[in-house]
Amino acid sequence: MHQDVFEKLFENYLNNSLSEKEQLQLMEIIQEGTHDDFIKEKINMILKEKESTVLLDKDKSDNILEYILSKSPAEEKVIAISGRKKSYQKTTRILFAAAAVIMVLFAVRSLFFYNSTKINTVPTLTEVPAEKASTLLSYNGKQLIHLPDGSTIVLNENSSIEYDQSTFDTKTREVTLSGEAYFDIKHNDKKPFIVHTGKVSTKVLGTAFNINAFKSSDHIEVTVQRGRVQVGDDKRIYGVITPNQQIKVNTETLSYEQNNVKAEEVLVWKSKYLILDNISMEEAIALISQKYNVPIKLANENIKKCQITASFLNDEDLDHIMKVICSVIETEYHYTDKGTIILEGKGCE
Repeated sequence: MHQDVFEKLFENYLNNSLSEKEQLQLMEIIQEGTHDDFIKEKINMILKEKESTVLLDKDKSDNILEYILSKSPAEEKVIAISGRKKSYQKTTRILFAAAAVIMVLFAVRSLFFYNSTKINTVPTLTEVPAEKASTLLSYNGKQLIHLPDGSTIVLNENSSIEYDQSTFDTKTREVTLSGEAYFDIKHNDKKPFIVHTGKVSTKVLGTAFNINAFKSSDHIEVTVQRGRVQVGDDKRIYGVITPNQQIKVNTETLSYEQNNVKAEEVLVWKSKYLILDNISMEEAIALISQKYNVPIKLANENIKKCQITASFLNDEDLDHIMKVICSVIETEYHYTDKGTIILEGKGCE
């Protein structure tokens, strides 16, 4: 495969314009391992374009590439590829959006290492900011999505969501969901947020809720975690539900029932993810410590001031997460004899 052909495929992948066949073709090329230098160069280029005048050094770009290529196999057929071996045996390797540039936004002081919005959907460490690039935007597979209005969506595996950006955030904010997703919607009295799931629509002004609407199922479930949600179809309103309430709708008959539930139990799928969405390292450390049940201490309190956005969606182990974070914010970590993690580095002002 000529280099120019590979680069064209790679660019189209970043622009979210590859067909599934072309994605598979690109994956096969990546397996050869002959284009790593180009991928690492692309990592630096994307980081540089996003308001950063500082390039990652070779070790950092190598670390990012190794992170992308060292994951365990995923179930999705487009990227069902195992990690790179040090022996360089011919094993399949994960592209993860051919660098997905680890989909990490680190704001270190005024420096933002920010990934391009044009990365294709990949079910791993993934965050896809939704910007205006084409009329219809579609996202597939588990990921964190930032919408133009400031709302966020966490998409579950085997799920998809789309919206028309030419009309989104005009009079209304409307998206179409297939599968399951968690919505955290920015409040706007004048522009309701509407989720279409077949014949059923969910309407909110600003709230947090979960919708389970897989095509293989004969029902749709809407569960509220925060705020108020209205559920109905084009002929009637089924009801308005509040936190820890759920409306379950039969997709064939459109009959429904309303029940009290524990939202945290409905959201157990989301609790498996580690989502650090533009938060301080102090907050991130608390979340990581809670999720992995390990104490984390700082040798330098300035580390708390660093900002981070990252989404770990594939049960990544603790060491993998710590290595990725440390490689970018220029810190190091080690374990004490009692199992406490110590973070060391200059931190942020």
